[in-house]
Amino acid sequence: MSHHPSIDMLEAYALGQLDIGHSIAVSAHLEFCPACRSQLFRLEELAGQQLHNLPESEPYGLDTNANDAASGHWDDMLEKITEMPQISARPTSPALLCSPKVDIDGVSLRVPKALHHLLKSQPEWRSYAGKVYSLPLHNEESSRVNLLYIGQNVLVPQHTHKGTEATLVLHGGFSDEDGEYHAGDFILRDASIRHSPKTAVGQNCLCLTVLTDSMVFTQGIARLFNLFGRGVYP
Repeated sequence: MSHHPSIDMLEAYALGQLDIGHSIAVSAHLEFCPACRSQLFRLEELAGQQLHNLPESEPYGLDTNANDAASGHWDDMLEKITEMPQISARPTSPALLCSPKVDIDGVSLRVPKALHHLLKSQPEWRSYAGKVYSLPLHNEESSRVNLLYIGQNVLVPQHTHKGTEATLVLHGGFSDEDGEYHAGDFILRDASIRHSPKTAVGQNCLCLTVLTDSMVFTQGIARLFNLFGRGVYP
């Protein structure tokens, strides 16, 4: 595992400022990643210290000088966190031993506990040519959360995104123009990136995706899908 949420995203998660969709993805990643769990623990400790050190005479948000000082103190502590040595980020498979399962394309795969309350008793997967399957988990104005299953030896047409796409690999792996990704990896893409995810022969892949806007296909006949409605989602 070599791809993780940014320190800014972990900070927003620690402070409860992250939207629901990305909070779900970060929670799921934390089940894989001891390094990010350690970072989050430090951030939560520092947030608690910051609240404890606020002047009691003025509620937070009313004393401008106190707020500015607290903000500067937080920035200093955050910088120290990013300079701390990192723990090895090997996937912690025991964390998934008691997690729920999903059945798709003849296989049964475990998913993080963070997704348990989002799974229905009889999931309704959408199939794309019998090679790619999508299961909507949570939709809101700011983001859409899906499970995305890609079969073996499949190339997804090149595309970009109008917004951002956060992808957490839950099982197996895939590659694109920028590298290879395996279980536990958390990847964030924006409109500056064009990529063609691909699975290898004998290797399927299950991912959790969070999209803030629709996909835009950039090559070949797949571009016709860009003409439909509000755009294409998995």
